[in-house]
This record gives sequence, structure tokens and C-alpha cells, in this order.
Amino acid sequence: MKSKRITIKDIARESGFSLSTVSLVLNNHERISQATRDKVMAVVKKYNYFPNSAARGLASKTSRTLSVVVPNLTRVFSDIYLGELISGIYERAAAQGYKILLDIATDQFIKSQEYTKLLATRRADGMLFIASDIHANYLNIFETSPFKFLLVNHIFPGKRLNYVSVDYSASARLAAEHLMGLNHRKIGLIAGTNTHTGLLFRDEFLRVCGEMTQGAAEVVWVDGGEEWSQRGGYAATAKLVARLPELTAIMAANDRMAIGAMRWLADNRRPVPEDISVMGVDDIQLAAYVNPGLSTIRHDLHQVGIESCNRMLQMVRGEITECSDLLPTSLVVRGSTAAARA
Repeated sequence: MKSKRITIKDIARESGFSLSTVSLVLNNHERISQATRDKVMAVVKKYNYFPNSAARGLASKTSRTLSVVVPNLTRVFSDIYLGELISGIYERAAAQGYKILLDIATDQFIKSQEYTKLLATRRADGMLFIASDIHANYLNIFETSPFKFLLVNHIFPGKRLNYVSVDYSASARLAAEHLMGLNHRKIGLIAGTNTHTGLLFRDEFLRVCGEMTQGAAEVVWVDGGEEWSQRGGYAATAKLVARLPELTAIMAANDRMAIGAMRWLADNRRPVPEDISVMGVDDIQLAAYVNPGLSTIRHDLHQVGIESCNRMLQMVRGEITECSDLLPTSLVVRGSTAAARA
């Protein structure tokens, strides 16, 4: 027997508030107190309720606006990685006559379920989530909702969440093969562990280094911190050298942590690459201008943003309903890596 569809009247009845109050909550009106909002949204969440008008509106109306949500990081809008992705999204959206609505995934943004309200009230036609971490289980709602949603440069294994991402497993293989090809067998790995792509990179790098036919490498790894920053890479390098004093190479899971590692080595008179080689991931613009230039795995983040926006617009237009694209990567060799010292 087909179950009854939950309506706004059902939400009002169970929450004990009037239809008008529930409507104001769903539209995120400032008149509503937090206590009232919490009670109504608890019932909304219980029944996974979406207004009928949302599903109909997505098919017949458009705001010509896309929502872009970025992580709640320190000085998030000065972040080079995010800036490249957002620039690509904006460039493509603007070319198609769309505006961008930018939000930060703060605790309040998540608690109030603003991420679904933006779409339910048709303030945005679709949502692109950048760099969501492994604890973002609230995004599971998009597996069954009628809304257009896409993860940008991230994936959630085992979840039916649309994504466009570079292939982090392929990146890890390229990096491991490059360092092993230079005869490095004592390697320190600085890995970010708060994203699924970071975990994919770490695990594949460790696997390849342990299975290379010309002799398995000894790899020690440390967590570079949740913000994947230069400061995190600096602190992590001190830990790596303490744990494996004879290491000859450091692999950082992004360029910013690699640059932090290079700074620690310079401060401690450990020349790069004569003493220790350093390698990063992303190929941000700064990578070519540090001294020595940083060897890295190129992720064309600007293009990732463009392709993510392309797929989102295809979903908005009804041309596709699902997306699971992995984009290629490439090795960029500069002066920071060389053959292991004898």
C-alpha cells in the first residue's frame, strides 16, 4: 500500500504550530525564534519533508542562481585551493547567464538546514558543495531529495551523491612511482584525513609504496591538520623527521603543506632536494615560484570548477540526473625532487 505523502498540514499538526508559522520556518524568516524553528525542523527532519511546491518549482521555474557552499575554515575566502574552484564555477555560470550565491557551511547553516531551504524556496536552482569533510552526514538527505546537488572535488564512497573530482587514487600512484623511481625508500607522508579524497590518496600512496617490485619503501605518515595549511605542513615535518630521521623524501597531500614542509627544512638547514626531496599535490600557482620549484601532481582546479558547473547546469536543464566524473591528473617535475642521497 502506498504511504501517504506528508504535507505542511501534517508538519503543523505534529509540531503544534500554525500553518503560517511553519511556512515562515521553512522560508527561514527572521521573525521566528530559534526555539520554534528547532521544534518545527525536528518534525521536518523526522519525515524528510519537502514542500510540494519545491519539486514542481524545480521543473517549471528557475532562479538562474546556483548556490556554492564552502567549508568553515579560517579566512576561507583567501584560500588558494577554494579560489581556483570558485573561479571556475563562476566563469562557467556567468557565461550561461547564472549568478552565484556563496555560503559558508557554519554550524548555524547546517543546524538550520539552510542547505535544503535555499533549494526548497527556489532561491537557487542547484547546489555545489566544495570540500565537504567526512563528518558531513547531513548531506545524505540529497540521496533521496528532488534537489540538484553536486560535490565539487570530493566524493562520499557508498553514497549516491553526485560529484566531479580529480582522480586522487591516480594522483597517489603517480606520486609514489615518481619518488620510488628516484630510489627513495624512506619517505614521510603528510596526509589530510578529514576528507574522503584525502584518505583515498593516503591509502593508495601507502599501498603502492609497499608493493613496488623494485623494493618496498618504508613510509611513516602524520596528519597535516584539518585546514591542509602551510602551518600544518610545517608542524607535521618536525614530527616526521623525529619519527624517521633517515628519511630522504616528504610527500605532502597538497602544495600548501608541502611549502610548509620546505620552510621547516630551510629553517633547520636541511637543503631541498640535496638532503630531502619534497613533493606536493594540486600545482597551485605558487608551486612554480617557491625555491626550488615544487614538484607536484597537477590538479587543474579551475577546470574542475568549470566541469562541476557544466554538470550542474546539465542537471538543472534535465539533461542528466546523475554524475560521477573523475578528471585526469599529471606529474609536474621541478627542482624539489631528485635522486635519493646515497
